[in-house]
Amino acid sequence: LQTALAEAAGGAAAGAVADTVLYAIDSAKVRAQSEPVKGTGNGLRILFRGIVPTVALGSVPVFGTFFFIYAPIREFLHHSEYQPFLPVASAVCAIPATMVGIPSDVIKKRLVLGIDPSVAVAIRHVTSEQGWKGLFAGYHVNLIRDIPFAAVKVGLYEIFVSYYKLWYGLSKKDKIPPQGAAICGVTSGIACAILTCPLDCINTAIKSGEATSRSILKVGKQIIMSKGVTALFRGVALRSFVLGIGSSIFWPIQRSTAHWLQPDYEDDPEFHDRLEEF
Repeated sequence: LQTALAEAAGGAAAGAVADTVLYAIDSAKVRAQSEPVKGTGNGLRILFRGIVPTVALGSVPVFGTFFFIYAPIREFLHHSEYQPFLPVASAVCAIPATMVGIPSDVIKKRLVLGIDPSVAVAIRHVTSEQGWKGLFAGYHVNLIRDIPFAAVKVGLYEIFVSYYKLWYGLSKKDKIPPQGAAICGVTSGIACAILTCPLDCINTAIKSGEATSRSILKVGKQIIMSKGVTALFRGVALRSFVLGIGSSIFWPIQRSTAHWLQPDYEDDPEFHDRLEEF
C-alpha cells in the first residue's frame, strides 16, 4: 500500500506539473482539430481557460489513479518472468484512470473552443442538454484511444528504460537518473502522439458537438469526407510536442517523487521474499 500511495502521489504531482506547463499548447491543438466558435478571439487568454479545474479535477486524479493501481503490478512483473506483460497491465490500469478524467476533458474542450465562457456555465449547458451523462460524452473514444496509448507509451518507456540500464551497465533494481527518464519519456511520448492522433481528432469532434454522431467510424468517415484524410492528423505536431516534452517532464518528476516518498524497498530482502511467494 505504501508503494502504491507513493507512486500515486508521484503520478499526481508529475501530471499536474506537466499538464500545467503545456496546457496552452494542448489547447491550441484542440482549436486546430475543431472549429472554434466565431468571435471568441485568437488571443492567448482563451488558451488558458479552465486550467485550474482541469488540472485539479483531471490530471491529478487521472495519474494518481493510474499509478495507484499500476505500481504494485509493475513491481511484481519486474521481479518475475512475466515482465513482457507490462504493456497489458498498463492498458488495463488505463481504464479506470481514463473514466475519472473524462468530465474534465469534456469541459476543457468546450472552454478552449469558446463554446462556454466558464466551467460552471459549461457544466450547466452540458447537463441541461444531455443530462449528467453528457459529461462522459465520447468516453468510448477516450477508452479506445487511451488503452492502446497506455500500453504503447508505458510499454515503450519500460523497454527504453531496460535498454538504458543495459547500455550504462545498470542492474534491474538500479534507478535511472532524471535525464535518462526524460530521454525515454520523450521517445515514447512522440511515438504515441503520432499513433493515436486520428482518435484524438475524432474525440475532439464528438466532445465539441461538431460531429453529428458518436460512432467512431461514422465520425471518422465524416471528417475524411468533408476535410480529407489529413484532417485526422490535424494538430499532430502540437500533440507530438505536448506528449514528447510532457513525458520528459512527467517521468523524472514521477520517479523522483515516488522514490522520495517510499523507503528503498527494492534493497529489502523481505520484499524479494514476498515476491517469490507469488
